[in-house]
Amino acid sequence: MIGLPEPLGAYLTAYDVLTRDAVLRAHAGLRDELQRPETRSTLLAWLASDDAWSPEGAGVLPAVLEFLRPAAVPSEAARVRPLLMHPDPPVRRGAFEFLLTLCFSGRNPEALLLLLGGMLMDEDETVRRTGADYASRAPADGELRDFLKRWLVLAPARGWTGSESYELVKRLLGAA
Repeated sequence: MIGLPEPLGAYLTAYDVLTRDAVLRAHAGLRDELQRPETRSTLLAWLASDDAWSPEGAGVLPAVLEFLRPAAVPSEAARVRPLLMHPDPPVRRGAFEFLLTLCFSGRNPEALLLLLGGMLMDEDETVRRTGADYASRAPADGELRDFLKRWLVLAPARGWTGSESYELVKRLLGAA
């Protein structure tokens, strides 16, 4: 599938916890395989491959990004950043969330603002809604508030006034 042993592929494509647990029970040693640095390296290399951009890859990418995200380190950002241009919204959302993991701690407020801005300007409502949710948890400094105010002004021209993201941003500005 993606150059990994099939149990790992089955684990990554399982869409619920019960199925993933069943895959882990059925394949002794898979839990150890998931923790190996080589597995992470293989997945990161795959992100840059043409296979990751194929229709089959798009179905696996969100799970791969979710798997990699908890241990994300800045040196991995270059492998993930191109996925912000992926045509599939769940892939873009996963890439944004991976990158937000790297800058949400407050160490890089400029990157945080750029990522939230990218999410809120995405063509897909699920990506915008996720961005609004992250914005509600971000430090509400003046630059973020100014961006959100401008976003509310521009949103009607894009047809977003009835969207959940619009309502979330409106509430966020009203509460702060």
